[in-house]
Amino acid sequence: MSFLRLTDFKDRVGLGTRANRYKVIMGLPVGGAIEAEVSAASLPASTINPIPVGFRGRILKLPGDRMYGPWQFTVYDTAKTNVGGRSAWKALQEWSDRINNHFSNVTEFNPDDRDFVAEWTIQHYDLNGEGPIKEITLHNCWPTAVGDVILQQGAMDQLLQFSCTVEYEYFTGA
Repeated sequence: MSFLRLTDFKDRVGLGTRANRYKVIMGLPVGGAIEAEVSAASLPASTINPIPVGFRGRILKLPGDRMYGPWQFTVYDTAKTNVGGRSAWKALQEWSDRINNHFSNVTEFNPDDRDFVAEWTIQHYDLNGEGPIKEITLHNCWPTAVGDVILQQGAMDQLLQFSCTVEYEYFTGA
C-alpha cells in the first residue's frame, strides 16, 4: 500500500503552494488601478444551487443557476498607493461616494453606461513569486462596503487595516 507512505505523499505534494503569494489589482471606473497591499484575501467561490424536482416519492436534483456572493478582503492602509498619491481607503471611499453621495443621495455615474463598475484581478503566485499559477478576474465590480479604520491611542507595532466588500457579476479564469 504505497499510498500510506510519507515519501509518496511528499512526492505528490512537493513543496506545495503558499497562501501568502498573491496580488490584487483593483481597477477603477475612471481608469487606472489600485495595487494596494492586501493583507488577507481569498479566491472567490461560486455556487450552483440544486433545483429539487419531485418524482414519485423521490427528489431528483438538477443543477440550477450559478450564484456569486460578495467578495471580502482586508487592506493595509498605506500612506499612498499608485492612485495619485491617495491611500486605497480614500480611493475606495471616493468611488463609493460617487456611486451614492453621502449628502445628496445621488450618483455621479450614468447607470445606463455602467461606468461605475470595473474589473479586478486576483493573482496567486508560485513559491518563487513567479506565475501567476492561478488568476481570477472579477467582472463589473463595485464596492458595497468600505470598512472602518480603527484609530486607537494604545495601538503599538501595528499597521492600520480596513476591510472592503465588493459585488461583481461573474468571474473568469482559475
